Amino acid sequence: MNKELKSLLFISTGLFLIFVLIFNLYTYNATRFIPQASKTSQILNQNRLRAPNIHRSSENWAYPKPDNAPIELVAVKQAKKILVINSNKRQVIYIIHAQINLPAQKNSFRLLHAWGQQIYHINGSQQAIAKNWLGINDGNYIETPVTDMSNHQVSRNLRKAPKIENTIQVSTPDAKWLQTLPENTPLIVKEDY
Repeated sequence: MNKELKSLLFISTGLFLIFVLIFNLYTYNATRFIPQASKTSQILNQNRLRAPNIHRSSENWAYPKPDNAPIELVAVKQAKKILVINSNKRQVIYIIHAQINLPAQKNSFRLLHAWGQQIYHINGSQQAIAKNWLGINDGNYIETPVTDMSNHQVSRNLRKAPKIENTIQVSTPDAKWLQTLPENTPLIVKEDY
């Protein structure tokens, strides 16, 4: 190869690598993140997610042990996820698929000690059934949907579950794990990142 062709190849390769670096930096900074946890931990946990299914856990990994560190929950309505955060390390330690039917608030909700196996939502002559419920203050619940308000069986895909007011709907294994969290665990509901 002659000198001019070598230098042209060298310059074009260098420009391509610079373009890739700039694109990656832009993407990293433009992606939406919550301020309560590091960006790295949010990206790593995003890669472990499964497709939303009522009968399976949200991630491929085991649930974190709630007694190891203080935990904070951040529910993001637009993303349809609950981020489980280790408050000491400011890291996302688990992500839960969720259908969030609560209003975004500045003040955090608190998990209550009230929980059970089955709950009924009644609105006039209509009724919905949910399982593995966990109480949140102000009359709200985290639960697994079983039937909608017309008493029809709910789809396996959690994203297609019909909305029930004042609830956060999660899969069965996720709901059972959330029932093990200590009372007064904070739950922040946000509209978007």
